Order: sequence, then structure tokens, then C-alpha cells
Amino acid sequence: MQQHKGIIFMFGILIITALACNLPSATATPGIDVDATLTSLALTQAGQNPPAGLPTVPLDTPTTTLTPTITPTSPPAIPMVSVSVDTNCRTGPGVVYDYLTGLLVGEKAEVVGKYTSVTPTYWVIKKGSITCWLYGQYATVEGDTSNLPEMIPPPSPTPPPTATFTPTTLPPTGDLYIIEIIMKTNFEVAVRVRTDPIGSLSGNFQYMVYSNGSQVRQGNCPVPTGDNLCSTGYIVGGVESIEVGIDANNTIAETDETNNLVVVNCDKFSLTCN
Repeated sequence: MQQHKGIIFMFGILIITALACNLPSATATPGIDVDATLTSLALTQAGQNPPAGLPTVPLDTPTTTLTPTITPTSPPAIPMVSVSVDTNCRTGPGVVYDYLTGLLVGEKAEVVGKYTSVTPTYWVIKKGSITCWLYGQYATVEGDTSNLPEMIPPPSPTPPPTATFTPTTLPPTGDLYIIEIIMKTNFEVAVRVRTDPIGSLSGNFQYMVYSNGSQVRQGNCPVPTGDNLCSTGYIVGGVESIEVGIDANNTIAETDETNNLVVVNCDKFSLTCN
């Protein structure tokens, strides 16, 4: 009986051995070496090459965003002036001074002085070889003007003699006089005149126009029958002192010869005379 059991055991071992030889072989899948991977990453960040055999881990390249730098515009070291309207530049602050040049729209000139005792301020500028006083109403100055010298105006020029009117010896029948001086839309000077009593005088009267003390126009207009406007033909070029006299040659017999001369300041840029 014992011999029979031994034979059965040996026969079983043979069968198991035969089956084991016919089983397919399995290829082991290597696992991820965590320690090796961390070592490779550390070496790469330190700028070193990892030892052969260690897996390498690619690193993302950082993206740098550049922020543009805005450089503020500094004011000019030398004060510069420009104008919004063509402006006269004279030997002093006012229309009584001689005209030297003009600063035109789009031009710039160096500012070398200021005169702040009046409003608007006058700026003393250099345009080429000319130094002159610029009316500041239409001017814009760029730069620091705090260190500019305060200028003293030069003496006013002696005004030329104005027209004088000698009363006529003819018997007067009425009065001819000036109501106002205006500037038309084309910048022409015109004088509004009247007779008193209305219609009491007739004929033509002579007018004379002076700009800044210099005679610029002369002509004739009919004696008005009402409030008539006499156009002189003189075109204002900027800001000027305008003087108009009527009946300069005393051809009209008048009861009052003292109201035939009027002086106003005419500003082309505001189209006003007052």
C-alpha cells in the first residue's frame, strides 16, 4: 500500500514539472525609480548633467514678460513761446511802440524776459536776430519762467503830431460828427457819421485815417442824410491805435468843429474797436 502511494506522488511531480515547462514566460515591467528621477531633476536645476543611466526630466522654460518703461517728457530747459493767433512783436509793451516783427502760428521763439505788471503778460522774445516784446494774450510758454528777468519797458516813443482842424469861416447851418468807429468783417475800418439836425448839411467830406500815429488812408464820403457808414478802405493788420478825422479840409460849415476826431484801439483778432 505504501509503495502504491509513492508511485502516485512521483507521477504527480512529473505532471507538474511538464506543465511548468510549457507556461509562457512573462517580461517584468520595470517600475519608475523615484529616487533616480528626483536626483536627475536636482542635477538639471543645478546646471549639471545627470549620470548616465538616470532618467532626465525636461523643465519648462520660464517666460519673461517685459513691461514697457514710459519716459516722461521734460519741459524745455530754455522757455519757448508759441501763439494761437499771429501776433505782433514790438519795441515795447503796447501799440505805441514800433512794430519789429511778428510771431506766426506754428513758429516758436526763445523767451528771454517777462513783463508781468500788466495783464496779459508781455514776453520778451528772441526771433532770429530780433529781440522784441510779444503780447501775451494768444501766447503759450513751455518751460520754467520763474528765473526770467522782470523787464522794464523802454521810454514811450514821442507820438507824431495829430491832424488839426481849423474852423471854416462859412456860416454854419448844422453839425457833422462821428458816432463810432467800427471794424467790418473783412477787417476794414469804417466810421459812422451823422448831421445835426439830420439833413441840415450836404456835399462831401474828407476823412483821414491814422494807425499808431502814422497816416495810412485819406478819402471822401458824402455827407449823410441819417446815420451813414463811411468805409475808409484801411485794413487792420493786428492790434492798432486807430484815429479817424472827418472834414479834415474844413469844406463843411459846422456849428461844432471839436467832435470830428475820434481815437480807438482796434483788435483784428476780436474784430472790435473801442
